Amino acid sequence: MRAIAFILLAFAILSPAAHAGDVTIQISDAEADGRMVYVQLCTQAEFLQRCAVGDRLAAKDDTVTVLFKNVPPGTYAATAFQDMNGNAKLDRGMYGAPSEPWAVSRDAKGHMGPPAFDDAKVEVTDQPLTLKMDLD
Repeated sequence: MRAIAFILLAFAILSPAAHAGDVTIQISDAEADGRMVYVQLCTQAEFLQRCAVGDRLAAKDDTVTVLFKNVPPGTYAATAFQDMNGNAKLDRGMYGAPSEPWAVSRDAKGHMGPPAFDDAKVEVTDQPLTLKMDLD
């Protein structure tokens, strides 16, 4: 019986714990007029598409804060935009550039195209993470 208990204890100590973490995203430079700010936390496969982790908040101040609780550990990138015309999507101009205020984590910018996931990625662990983003 002691051998089994020892093996279980050793397994618990040696196995990596994959605890979920909380991610706070603070978006500044929003128009404080009640228009919705959409925020997502995306895996590489979801990046610049619809992501499984997301929320939307009305901008009552120039800074909007969203908390995603219990995010599984991994590599993610955050995106945000303020929906200026109420159609629930990020509108784009003639050449594909966003025509509404938007932001990507780590202030990633594309060169002649969208930003790359590798420039925007952050690591989520079991420790709280805060990302600060400015809408452009």
